Amino acid sequence: MQMKTCLHSVGYSGTWGNQASLSLEGFIDKAAELGVDAVELAGKRPHASPLDLTPRRLSAIRHRIADRGLTVACIASYHDWATYFDHMDMAYQEKELVYLKAVLQMASALGAPIVRTYTGFMKEGVPYRKQWDTVAAGLRQACAMAADYGITLALQNHSCIASAPDALLDLIKEVGADNLKVSLEATYIDAHGFPMEETVKRFKGLAVHTHLLDVIRRPVYAYRPENVTFEAVDEDVMAVPLGQGIIDYEGFIRALAAIDYPGVLCMEMCTPLVGGGSLENLDNCIRQSKAYIEGVLAKL
Repeated sequence: MQMKTCLHSVGYSGTWGNQASLSLEGFIDKAAELGVDAVELAGKRPHASPLDLTPRRLSAIRHRIADRGLTVACIASYHDWATYFDHMDMAYQEKELVYLKAVLQMASALGAPIVRTYTGFMKEGVPYRKQWDTVAAGLRQACAMAADYGITLALQNHSCIASAPDALLDLIKEVGADNLKVSLEATYIDAHGFPMEETVKRFKGLAVHTHLLDVIRRPVYAYRPENVTFEAVDEDVMAVPLGQGIIDYEGFIRALAAIDYPGVLCMEMCTPLVGGGSLENLDNCIRQSKAYIEGVLAKL
């Protein structure tokens, strides 16, 4: 069965710089226009926030998606389970769980089988293992909650806690929940310096979702007038269409096929884009990326 294409709504949320922003309804129409098979909805404003999606609007969104010939592959939920350290009397994890429950209810109503979650972001001054244990405890409760809705949680290799392959595999084993799987992002495999295809194959039976973003890295220079030179002081990471950056997406997709990956190939635009954030440029990037994916799939 050939992998299907998917588009993440976050790229049309106006989050990065001057990127164009569409309403949730506008994004659904845009995804249909661009010819993808499925969508992933960001579970936050300006898109699929539980604060805004009343039962009536949820019903209208579900029908709009179906009418456009799309399915909802995943809802992206935005969590930091490495909490509970600054003020021990505050209900940090309970707040995360309340938000997750609202997202799970929304996913169930929209027919989304997967909810994406993060692990946690590093807190300076707090021992790493203490943060790890807090993340594991939060994920156990999250998985039990998701099981009540028949939904799989896809843990993305994104946040600081357990982002490297060995750590992510260890964390999933430690949590010990059948409905905790993985959302693989190739950019973070590359950022850690691990071999692409070999790493993907380690997640056979666990990978259920992906995010595809290609990037280039440009040095940022500061002028030093004392010796009339420029010094590289930082790095600017910018998005480009798939296949035009530094990420080995041919190897990534080939490895997914080798492990019988059951999910979609979800294009994500979550960083400033070369050429600017106009709607025209965003659309053009997605069209080129979709054509690239179809070209790679045709070779399999």
